[in-house]
Amino acid sequence: MELVVANLDDLKLEIAHAFERRAAAGPLSCAVSGGPTALIFLAALRAAQVDWSRITLFTVDERVGSAAGGESHAQMVRGILGQVHEGRGPRLFEMAGTAADLDEAAAAYDRTLDRELRGEPLDLAILGVGEDGHVGGLFTGHPALEELTRVVAIHDAPRPPYRRLTLSLSFLISSAEIWVVAVGERKRTLVQAATSRTVGQTPFGLLLRHAAYVTVFTDQAVRRG
Repeated sequence: MELVVANLDDLKLEIAHAFERRAAAGPLSCAVSGGPTALIFLAALRAAQVDWSRITLFTVDERVGSAAGGESHAQMVRGILGQVHEGRGPRLFEMAGTAADLDEAAAAYDRTLDRELRGEPLDLAILGVGEDGHVGGLFTGHPALEELTRVVAIHDAPRPPYRRLTLSLSFLISSAEIWVVAVGERKRTLVQAATSRTVGQTPFGLLLRHAAYVTVFTDQAVRRG
């Protein structure tokens, strides 16, 4: 695990520059999560000087149905990155947040990933992380953590909205790179646990344990060890 620590403004620059370096290597497939933290890293990506026509975006997770309330994760991504740099936005493939048949929506998105990625893993996944260590729509102890498909339909999340779509842990772990953005004082304990490898069986902890390359971007200075 690599740890990048800076104040929030500088952290956005670090993310933007890292994204520029990653995108310069060639066409890029990238999945991004939603939620409050996404507002920070999506703004950083928007500031990056990259050729968006060579970047394909996917959503890591989506809140499903009227109980989700507010803006969907796909709307958030589209609103911030839909048109950047001379009006040329990335291709964005969205999960069906209004789906009545959640299992079919998961299967349809799985087919989209298979078609667009041609069976290969993601080049990059950019994730927020909750104080409880959840990532995307994946929560500690939930059976969805064991799913081996690329996309999981969740009907009984431990907190609302209870119906969600999410990329599976196994598929996220296969990504060539994973960036986790953890900002705010409430994430200090989580980041400290990550540096000491004591995050346990949370989805965040499992990513750190099993993914090939994880970078944590944070504004929280912690003891390294």
